[in-house]
Amino acid sequence: MARISVTFVLQHPVLNHVFKGPLGLSLDEGSSVIDAIKLVDQEILRKVEKFPLKDYKSLLHMTYNPFTNSFYKQVAIQGYSTPGSFLNLRTNPKEPLPNRVTIVLVPEGPCISEWETVVDW
Repeated sequence: MARISVTFVLQHPVLNHVFKGPLGLSLDEGSSVIDAIKLVDQEILRKVEKFPLKDYKSLLHMTYNPFTNSFYKQVAIQGYSTPGSFLNLRTNPKEPLPNRVTIVLVPEGPCISEWETVVDW
């Protein structure tokens, strides 16, 4: 199966201690942003014993509601494949990603007026 290249930028003060910069990921063609986040979770667990934020089990748990197939309101997420070519990853989190995409994920946006409670997995 063909592979796609993903650059994953995670912006969170605690999680940025685990990764010092963007992550380069290789995913199967047809993979979604959800698949990318799952792979980032695997990378986090390779570096630390357990997820470093006590209220969450993983980055996916922190950012995505599987019952509504949506990101929480407090999550900022954006993707782009070329400069000026933005992907609305929030609309359909399971949509296949293009090759050479950059994903920027801010699990807890700094200017959030609405906050959703994370589901208990």
